Amino acid sequence: MKRFLLPLMLLCAFAVIGSPVSAKKPESTSLLPEDVQETLQFMREEEKLAHDVYAYFNTLYPEANTFANIMESEQRHTDAVAGLLAKYAVRDLALPDPGKFTNPDLQALYDELVKIGAVSLEDALNVGVAIEEKDITDINAAIVEAVGYTDIVQVYTNLVAGSARHLDGFLRALDALDK
Repeated sequence: MKRFLLPLMLLCAFAVIGSPVSAKKPESTSLLPEDVQETLQFMREEEKLAHDVYAYFNTLYPEANTFANIMESEQRHTDAVAGLLAKYAVRDLALPDPGKFTNPDLQALYDELVKIGAVSLEDALNVGVAIEEKDITDINAAIVEAVGYTDIVQVYTNLVAGSARHLDGFLRALDALDK
């Protein structure tokens, strides 16, 4: 029963986040349309959220190698988006401190997700599933928005593929708990 209640609770937590739009307007001289800039900024923080949540869970559940492996991949994801921000002269809103976010919705989400995942390893793995499912949805929407910017679409496509692998890894870890 718990296996089905937690995803429902996570969906409620994610309901706070509407579209990938940052809390602050970009202050840049970028030639990108404002909506593409805002989505890049959001994606940077959303990838940082995944990294920071997994880093926190890795300290709680070091025996679960899943968090350590995926955390490293999430760092590469956030770095890839940071590279696009730099290339297009879009202000990077990501804060350097772990667990700290400019976007207040992402801050609230981070706080809620680490609280949920701190209950048990199973809960933490379910949080990972929810994060990756949300990432895939958001990135697919961002791809549609960025059509015409092949480098951005390529990075987003790579992020979707990575998130699909991460999702599979969390699902395998959950299945292993049941055995």
